Amino acid sequence: PLAQGDADQARGVIRAAGEAMLSSRLAARIIKMPLKEGESFKKGDVLVEFDCERQAAESRAAKAQMQIQAKTVDTNEELDRFSSIGKNDLAISRSQYDKSKAELDALNAQLKDCRIIAPFQGRVVERVARNHEAVSVSQALLRVADTTQLELDMIVPSAWLQWLDEGSHFEFKVDETGQTVKGQVDRVNAAVDPVSKTIKIVGRFKPTHGQVLPGMSGSARFAQPRS
Repeated sequence: PLAQGDADQARGVIRAAGEAMLSSRLAARIIKMPLKEGESFKKGDVLVEFDCERQAAESRAAKAQMQIQAKTVDTNEELDRFSSIGKNDLAISRSQYDKSKAELDALNAQLKDCRIIAPFQGRVVERVARNHEAVSVSQALLRVADTTQLELDMIVPSAWLQWLDEGSHFEFKVDETGQTVKGQVDRVNAAVDPVSKTIKIVGRFKPTHGQVLPGMSGSARFAQPRS
């Protein structure tokens, strides 16, 4: 427990340090969306998978076309060594190869969008779409939160800046569970509200056994150093 000096308290609200609304980067049908709201995932897990059979077929066709163009370039370069082909024809065949390669690269980039991979470890907050639905480009699908590192937003009197700084320790009692967790100040806002004479600070602490969740509120207790 904090024991040094006089204790000062401030109300705070917990939020995830990282949160994202994942959206589709292509128009396709969802074939796999395995996680339900509240379920956990690891970084790199597949959160959404789309039906990309058409894109895969187009990629195979583009690869075959690129291989044909590559053989044409090889043949023309061999002919060029014997001065049996014009320089312009050789340049055109090389340009056609470059074009076919670029088209294949573009299709392969689309194939990467056929899966949405978890950008961090966390939990599903909200499912906006469902399995087997056809979605459009930029349509919201899934809201996820990084629950491995939580932040605590607090508004405190600006007079506390005489002793409070980044790294200051506190104990936070969660209203919903009665649990007390330890943390420390991570950031202090750059400006004081001149009307209320308050300033926003952000604290950090690691969640304990999943009992501390974004959206919970409570009281943070700071130990003011003795003068």
